[in-house]
Amino acid sequence: MLTCAIQKTGYDYQQTDPQGVTDLVAFMAAIDAFPWAEQHREWDEQQDGPLPAVVLRNEPDQRELWVTALGSDRAGSYQLQAVSMQMRKGFFGKAKPEQDATVVDARSRAEVDRLCELFCDGQYEAFDRGVARLATRDSDD
Repeated sequence: MLTCAIQKTGYDYQQTDPQGVTDLVAFMAAIDAFPWAEQHREWDEQQDGPLPAVVLRNEPDQRELWVTALGSDRAGSYQLQAVSMQMRKGFFGKAKPEQDATVVDARSRAEVDRLCELFCDGQYEAFDRGVARLATRDSDD
């Protein structure tokens, strides 16, 4: 089950306001309806805490996608944070789940739309490849 939440300027890093069950169309509408310009003005004044975001969650799969529009128009750029639980080897070779977060920049709404679509469809292998591609592009710049 997919849920949506929002994080506004001035919130703690993990603080969000749940918005309820969602799907791809409703989540994309939430991104479009979010008051980005107002929230960025507030953040510019405070210069503290996380940027505002719209969050897509799949709690059973322990996955999240945080989306922040960096411009005030639909054609602007976006910052995405892909969060998942990954098995990591600890001491004595014993694997345990750890939270993994990857922050990337999307240069177009089409990139955001595609990643949101993959996330909503549960196509995490393709989603992770898309995020990795953006991360590689970011490190090459």
